[in-house]
Amino acid sequence: MPAPPLTVAALRDRLAGLGATRPASPPRPERRLPAGFEARETPYGVAWQRVEMLALGRVPGRTPPQAHAYLDTETTGLAGGTGTYAFAAAVARPSSQGVEVIQLFLAEPAGEAAFLHALVEAAAGAERIGTYNGSSFDLPLLRTRWVMSRMPGEFEYPPHVDLLHVARALLRHRLDSCSLRSVELALLGFERKEEISGALLPDAYFTYLRRGWSPLLEAALEHNRQDVVSLHYLHARLLLRLHGDDPWMEAGDWLALGRYLLRRGRRADGWRALRNAVAMTQGHASAAAALLIVRRLTRLRRPATALALVEAGLTCAPAGPLRADLERRQERLRGRLERLAWNRSRDRDRRRRSPVRNQRQRLVVEQGLEGEQQRGVVGSSLRLELGDGEVG
Repeated sequence: MPAPPLTVAALRDRLAGLGATRPASPPRPERRLPAGFEARETPYGVAWQRVEMLALGRVPGRTPPQAHAYLDTETTGLAGGTGTYAFAAAVARPSSQGVEVIQLFLAEPAGEAAFLHALVEAAAGAERIGTYNGSSFDLPLLRTRWVMSRMPGEFEYPPHVDLLHVARALLRHRLDSCSLRSVELALLGFERKEEISGALLPDAYFTYLRRGWSPLLEAALEHNRQDVVSLHYLHARLLLRLHGDDPWMEAGDWLALGRYLLRRGRRADGWRALRNAVAMTQGHASAAAALLIVRRLTRLRRPATALALVEAGLTCAPAGPLRADLERRQERLRGRLERLAWNRSRDRDRRRRSPVRNQRQRLVVEQGLEGEQQRGVVGSSLRLELGDGEVG
């Protein structure tokens, strides 16, 4: 059924309705900045920054030979990708006066370009940068946000060391988890009393954007600052262990260190660490270290030294596949040494039984040399008598 035609009055009523004012949307709540943050002008707008100098304290480890800046971010999620923002970032830079912590806060998503520019400037000047899982999460996320913010060039930072990889290599045999909290507690004795768990960090920021403030935001930012300060102390303690100077290292620690150094191409230091693990005779770790060295010595054809290490490993190896492997190698090495001893004995007997034949061979060689010399003298005298010009 066709619709009835519009009358002039109905059309006027519709046009009047189009010009009517709509109800106004509720005003956006005014956002309150966290304590200590101040405006910093950048070419891309205002970035909100907080700077503080913390007392250095006692560093239980070795100072890195190069100046490091330690970086950590707090994000709106762990999935990464274009929809994940870094709403806070902290950079810790140790100096003779203490540890300078520069923290940036993204008060508005529209200010991301200024936030990223200030972050690059905060890390600039350091010879290297240290993170915890930064190679897999923090740095790829920041590179993505740099592109999404239409910043010129690329997100640049100094050469990078990921302390998570080092911690896993050296401490995986001790810890069920190599999270930063677990490693802090095991190596540094740091036990945090935080007011917020990591899972609630994104919610703290989203609540701040919606309502203008979140009671958990200050705790989230403090969590970020503690992370970068912990990285400074953790790096120093890991360096102590990498140099073999940690007095609390046991056979398992020396075994882990030896494997890590061998993978890094530091063979001499790696074998030295494995020998230390064997010398401690502490169960499975010492036996495993002995097996690794034996494999190397076997390739170098040093069976006597390899057998001594196998026997040292058997003194502490528990029952299981590792002990069975050592016993098989012990049997093979003993057989090889017996064959080598038999071959040497046979060669000595041959030399002892045939001195006359050897003397005859020397006489024949000497007589042959004398004959050659005599023929050479005769030939030279004939040439002298005839003269060069008379020959031919």
